[in-house]
Amino acid sequence: MRTLCFLLSLLISAQAFSWSNHTLVSHQLLATLPQVRDSAPVKVESLESFLLANEKALEVFLDQQEQWMQNNLWHYAPRPQDLAFKATGSKDDIRTRFAHAIRVNPNTKWPLYLQLLPGEKRLSPVIKPGSVSTLKNFDHLVSVQLVQLRPGDKASPVDIVTTATDEPDHGLDIGLFTDSNTDYGKVYGFGKQPFGNPNLEYGTQAPFHMGFYHESSILYALGGFLKQTYPEYRIQLFKQLSEFAFTQGHDYWGWRFMGWGLHYLGDFSNPYHVMPVPGNNTMTTLWVGLKNIIGFPEGQNQAIQLASNRHTVLEDFQSLVMSQAYEENNIQHPTIQALTRQKAARVYENGHIVTVISQQAYEKAHDIHEVLEQTMPEQYVDDPVVEYSELSAKSSLQETVLKTSGEDGYNKLINIITDLLGGFSENGASYVEAILSAKTFQNDQAKLD
Repeated sequence: MRTLCFLLSLLISAQAFSWSNHTLVSHQLLATLPQVRDSAPVKVESLESFLLANEKALEVFLDQQEQWMQNNLWHYAPRPQDLAFKATGSKDDIRTRFAHAIRVNPNTKWPLYLQLLPGEKRLSPVIKPGSVSTLKNFDHLVSVQLVQLRPGDKASPVDIVTTATDEPDHGLDIGLFTDSNTDYGKVYGFGKQPFGNPNLEYGTQAPFHMGFYHESSILYALGGFLKQTYPEYRIQLFKQLSEFAFTQGHDYWGWRFMGWGLHYLGDFSNPYHVMPVPGNNTMTTLWVGLKNIIGFPEGQNQAIQLASNRHTVLEDFQSLVMSQAYEENNIQHPTIQALTRQKAARVYENGHIVTVISQQAYEKAHDIHEVLEQTMPEQYVDDPVVEYSELSAKSSLQETVLKTSGEDGYNKLINIITDLLGGFSENGASYVEAILSAKTFQNDQAKLD
């Protein structure tokens, strides 16, 4: 059974990223939520300043938060007590103490900056991607403008949250497992990496950006690793930190933590992050694993390659289409209209992360698989001997889809991506409105006191 569990885990080893640039899927949502759009610019503040100003309150808050996580989350890995945040008054190690307490990569750079939309330019100091990301490969950051901020500057909530939604893909969740070859991974309490390829630079973030909550009982029985996923933890962690920051009067970090949480909700709008192998049913997945055990690995290798290619080509197409729409200031494009809020969202409940938010994309997983097969060249999505990322096909992908499946096929692909983004719009708005409702309640209580 252990062997089968391991083999099944390899089927999702290539999938670690969702939408390649989260600012594309968050900006219009935030810009059309009145609670965010109409909020006044706030003063930019360094992480050290925020932490030092709230050190004693954070010690209590993070301990309470940890207890909440243990009591409420699905298959949560408790934080080791030695990592609990302690107020020492020391500025030198306060970032590290905070990173350990929330179990993120302590090498995260946490710069003060804004990430602009494609085509957007501002007359501000520009910083390089290496000042933002801990990764060596940050392709999508090369094509956007990164603007330096300094403590005391003013920034709009829309800009702050939009920028922050892309940050978790810049190294926040890298190296957190005991076999990640990092000092911090050995003490964080998450154990060995349950799935994903630890040899890939970005592969160790997969269990924090993918959540498998809706599989059959037989898959859970044979593949216990499916339960070792942590996006729910991140979504709640940053929601509560956002509320804490607003309560303490540190609005810049309230908005920024909100953006971090929205990132993982964005991941959940992509079916490749909520289903191990879209296009395969339970028995197909099990059969692939069993054939490998008896000496026929071709099926597993092919499944891995096909899932990787389909995931990547979906992201590439979505990124190209939305980047072009923003560059042309075409807010009427269907993908951008799907993110335009015109009414209040569903009231957020903690259980919705599993029962609603991830469920929506899960139910659309096989549909997206079928549409990709219908609209993309066979070489891109149905040829297991091809590595799509090595074809240098991204720049001409829109033209290729039109040539392969015509305008009807092109629009079919646009429509299903639009549908996925519509789900994120509803779920993201629900999340934002819940945080800001808590902020409003705290402000009202303060006035009464």
